[in-house]
Amino acid sequence: MKALGRRPELVALVSVFIGVALVLGKLVVGVLTGSLGILSEAVHSIFDLVASGFTLLAVRTARKPADSEHPYGHGRAETLAAFGEGVLLLITAAGIAFEAIRRLTLGGGTVNPAGYAFALLIATLVIESGRAAVLRRVGRAAQSEALQADATNRLSDVLATVGVLAGLVGVRMGFVWADSVAALLVAGIIARAAGLMAWRSGDILIDRAPAGAEKEVRAAIQSVPGVREVRSVRVRRSGPKLLAEASIATARMLSLEAAGALVDEVKQMARRSLPELELTVVVEGQTRPADLVERIHAAAARNGGVRDLHNVTVERESDGSLHLTMHAKLPGDMTLAKASLASTELERTLRAELPDATRVDIHLEPMEPHVVLGEDVTSRRAQLVARMREVVVSHPEVRRSVDVELSDRHNRIYAHVVAELDGHVSLEHAHQIESELEGQIRRALPEVHEVVVRAIA
Repeated sequence: MKALGRRPELVALVSVFIGVALVLGKLVVGVLTGSLGILSEAVHSIFDLVASGFTLLAVRTARKPADSEHPYGHGRAETLAAFGEGVLLLITAAGIAFEAIRRLTLGGGTVNPAGYAFALLIATLVIESGRAAVLRRVGRAAQSEALQADATNRLSDVLATVGVLAGLVGVRMGFVWADSVAALLVAGIIARAAGLMAWRSGDILIDRAPAGAEKEVRAAIQSVPGVREVRSVRVRRSGPKLLAEASIATARMLSLEAAGALVDEVKQMARRSLPELELTVVVEGQTRPADLVERIHAAAARNGGVRDLHNVTVERESDGSLHLTMHAKLPGDMTLAKASLASTELERTLRAELPDATRVDIHLEPMEPHVVLGEDVTSRRAQLVARMREVVVSHPEVRRSVDVELSDRHNRIYAHVVAELDGHVSLEHAHQIESELEGQIRRALPEVHEVVVRAIA
């Protein structure tokens, strides 16, 4: 894996050495022949050499991990190198075009279409074609903006070299202006490739969203159960990575643990759609005005004065006003005065949330201790267990008595009963049956201090 990670850097380094050799060869042949086309190619290659140096530096920099000063990594170094390479090539093209036009309009310049010039240009064609293929293949494999930009540059070199060859052929045939026209053609090819390169990398530098990425991320997030709304998605590219930020809305009373699990699932789903994506998720609660019970729980959570709000009921009176009733728990050792103050504060919070509430009744209960001492006495109280099972199965809607367990806590019997019901009954009706069974057991077996019945399908 380490060797694979260093491959782009090694390719960029070899590209620099090849660039040095081509610059020296073109300068020598250009001076000897007096060919503006070859000299323009030499100047082009000098800037290519500088650009390849940028590429090497960018690839090395982009491999660095994120740090405190660069929390999003160093991937933009490659994009910056590609942009700089494009600007340099545009300057090169302008200089070559200026000299070519000057020669065409004013004349001047003697060109010697020697055989070694043709040999150099043909060798350049072969070398640049191979270099372009290698740079593009490695650049795509490593998702390197800089290497792919360098590959585009090499392809422009190939086309430019073909133009210079054509110019030398024209000079040998007696058309002295052909070399300047070839140089002008080189300038046009370079300018076009450089413009596209600078445009694409500039888009990334100004955080233009990759085409279709935002839509894919939004659709992936929306498919996750528990996400009520995808409020915003922003995607940008940084080197081979896509960095995204998403804001999602979910139930207001989602626990912290559940919210964390939801964020993990959202990230996994988004990465299935775009494997190179690094997503940051912000979770917000979504207010549903019609869900009054959820609003009450959310208001109580904001208040923070009571714990374990349950048995919440919202009654709408004939005049449209609301009557709120609920149970709330507070520490058992709290004084009644402090508990009443906490209840008053909660009532004030609820009235602010629901102005239509004309009455708020809060039943205060002591919180249970964290741990209670007890002993399982089910086997010792077999007769009591049998009588309890008889009471359970006597209910017309109970299919069978599944389990009974008795606990002795400080000489008081606590019963835990499991009864099987028809799986098609509603949860509300099942709860009603549980309450009925608890009442029947208490009446039939007064020695049982407390009983809890659980219904299953």
